[in-house]
Amino acid sequence: MGIGAFVTGWIPVLGLILGINGIVLGVLAMRRPAGKSFGRAGLIGSALAGVTNVLVTMVIVISLASSGIGAVIMAGGQPIVTPCYSFTGPRDYTNSFGNTRACVTALELLGERDADGVIHKTGFGSVLGRVMVTPDAMMITDAGVRNGSLDDVVESVIETYYPEAGEVTSPKEAVSLDGVDANLTRLNGTAENTRTRAFLTVLAPKAYQFAADPVKFFVISFVIPEDNGEEIIAAAIDSWRWK
Repeated sequence: MGIGAFVTGWIPVLGLILGINGIVLGVLAMRRPAGKSFGRAGLIGSALAGVTNVLVTMVIVISLASSGIGAVIMAGGQPIVTPCYSFTGPRDYTNSFGNTRACVTALELLGERDADGVIHKTGFGSVLGRVMVTPDAMMITDAGVRNGSLDDVVESVIETYYPEAGEVTSPKEAVSLDGVDANLTRLNGTAENTRTRAFLTVLAPKAYQFAADPVKFFVISFVIPEDNGEEIIAAAIDSWRWK
């Protein structure tokens, strides 16, 4: 048992179980006069297996917690991975027409509302909610914001684009996407039954190729019809990783 535990010590859970069993059997064997040598060897091998297993498990957990995909798995959402970024998407939303190669994501909550307004998530039907990530190459080539700061970009979209989506109620909330400054803008959405309407605006830490143009400007939009809008936004912010 000690040898088996030592060999499998690097396998999470299994190695620890065998290690504990090996320690118990090693102690029992050492109580017998003829089994002290084997018991001691089994005890040492099992103890090393247990320590190795704990260390390996810690490394795996830490690696998962610090990676975008790991954050998705641990949060119980769905993994969204592109050449530009990764983040946690809401589990019930369908990746309808996102082009991961182009660093575009479109997650949609598909279903129907009954007469009482209750949402039935069927995976098809009407689009009731949406989380979208859109790179905008035009903002990079626009002379007004090409060399500007994040504030310059936010001011531009607040004046020109965001009002089309609703009344801006909180124009600037400072957040961070994987260590990069970003801005969260909240609105009262024009869409019926929208509980949460918000935009995340960010200039990426480097330029990514989008079609034929380099792009650094990204907008993440949220149209959430349920009461979990803040959780969806927080999960996206906390799990966001640049590539």
